[in-house]
Amino acid sequence: MKKDNEVLAAIALALHEFEGNNVHDQESGKITIVTRETQWNGHALTMTEHP
Repeated sequence: MKKDNEVLAAIALALHEFEGNNVHDQESGKITIVTRETQWNGHALTMTEHP
């Protein structure tokens, strides 16, 4: 019975937050991706040729 109550509480909280409650800030819904060189994708550090 305890597990059922925990599941119902989780669903209720998810619905509460889905409705827009408990929002810290409003987001525009736009995602901006800016590439930048790092040590992970730097050309000088590549070990093999790209086809």
